[in-house]
Amino acid sequence: MKKGMFIVVDGIDGSGKSEIIKMLHNYLFSRHKKYRILTTREPTNGKYGKLIRQMLRKEKNPESSSRKLMGLFIKDRKEHLKSTIEPFLKMSNKHELNIVLCDRYYYSTIAFQGAQGLNIKDMIQKSKQFRKPDAAFILDVEPSAALERIEYRQKEKFEQLEFMKKIRQNFLKMPKLVDDDIKIIDASMPLKRVFESIKKELDKMLG
Repeated sequence: MKKGMFIVVDGIDGSGKSEIIKMLHNYLFSRHKKYRILTTREPTNGKYGKLIRQMLRKEKNPESSSRKLMGLFIKDRKEHLKSTIEPFLKMSNKHELNIVLCDRYYYSTIAFQGAQGLNIKDMIQKSKQFRKPDAAFILDVEPSAALERIEYRQKEKFEQLEFMKKIRQNFLKMPKLVDDDIKIIDASMPLKRVFESIKKELDKMLG
């Protein structure tokens, strides 16, 4: 098996990514003593990630700052891979398999900034510089249901129904757009069933 395993969970806000990643972390941790697991997310807490989070909180118009955001996401991702993901995966050896679980990756940039009006082909091209995940799971749920799930917290600029519909369509097209191992998972089911369907795929990969 090649050095480490890189798994991405992506989808619109409110699709249940964070919960699923927690469940996967616990499952993999208990599955085998040789697995070492790192859970991470984008945007990161690095300098570019912090700028992104600030913009998402402060700005109200979902269409604004598309190029600036794309530039920041790319810088944040470069730093994330170089300082966190790659070094951890490289530490894999025949006694230990290092697994990275990442909440969001370049699929989000393609889906969100595509919904903002940027050229999707151009963004896919820009994504080719980054490490391909060994598997990616896109959690799909109706935007209205996703918004209900996150109504308890303050909304960010992209968390508006009509805009989220556009993002969702971009995510659904992702397996045809990007030559990666991407599975679309029905995330309208109870969390436990969403987890089970991803677990089944991972068990196949891990043998």
